[in-house]
Amino acid sequence: MDASRYFDAMHNAMSTQHAGAQLLLTVRLQDTCGNDAYLEVKQLPGEQSALVCYSTMGRRCLNFQLFRKGWQLCHNADGQLTGRFPSSADSLLSQTDFRAYCREDRLDAARTQRLIEELGQRAGTNYIGAIPQNARTGAQITVESHLGCGARWSYWNQDASPCLPLAAILYWLADFLAGNERRALQSDPQAAALAAQWLAKDTAVFFCPSPALTVSSATGHSVPAARCTRSAPVPAARSKSWQSVLAAMAAV
Repeated sequence: MDASRYFDAMHNAMSTQHAGAQLLLTVRLQDTCGNDAYLEVKQLPGEQSALVCYSTMGRRCLNFQLFRKGWQLCHNADGQLTGRFPSSADSLLSQTDFRAYCREDRLDAARTQRLIEELGQRAGTNYIGAIPQNARTGAQITVESHLGCGARWSYWNQDASPCLPLAAILYWLADFLAGNERRALQSDPQAAALAAQWLAKDTAVFFCPSPALTVSSATGHSVPAARCTRSAPVPAARSKSWQSVLAAMAAV
């Protein structure tokens, strides 16, 4: 199975889930060793966060699984040849449920909003970088935005990123991947710094402590804010559940 067919199969499998979701971004990573990866970001109506759907098996490992499946079709449990190996991969692909090789997770609302803003500002971009021939290391990264009139970037991961904000977004999304695929998308230190800066800025509202003082508009004097009273915690030794645990530990 070539890279094009691999990406199409993963896209079709992810499209069957979450009907009505808006596709925001697709990422194709084609590695020289066949460690390909496919990722989609989509958003359901009325939600501020986004869904991240990604492949859990690269093209090389998936080709091995298809070969193993074809071998089982023409051999019995004892390993004896009972038929012919499929002459075409189409029959194996039609019998394979690619949803088993897809997984999904959540991108929080702050990073989703940042992704939408940055991609919206770069709608209409069409960048195609130089792809080296016969390269032994590296990967080709193809990113497509589906916001507005759309945008597309295609470049080699060992070259400078054509768009630093895009590289920072990919740095976030790479957290959902593993191995060479993750390292290929997180190799730019400038993108890592920008992603960390965004994260600290966009999520600061969730970690700001409430002010200790409130200003009265009538007098202009500072008035201590009302303090929340909390009941004293129950000592752990007095809890029945902890007593049972301590008793079991003592018995051991």
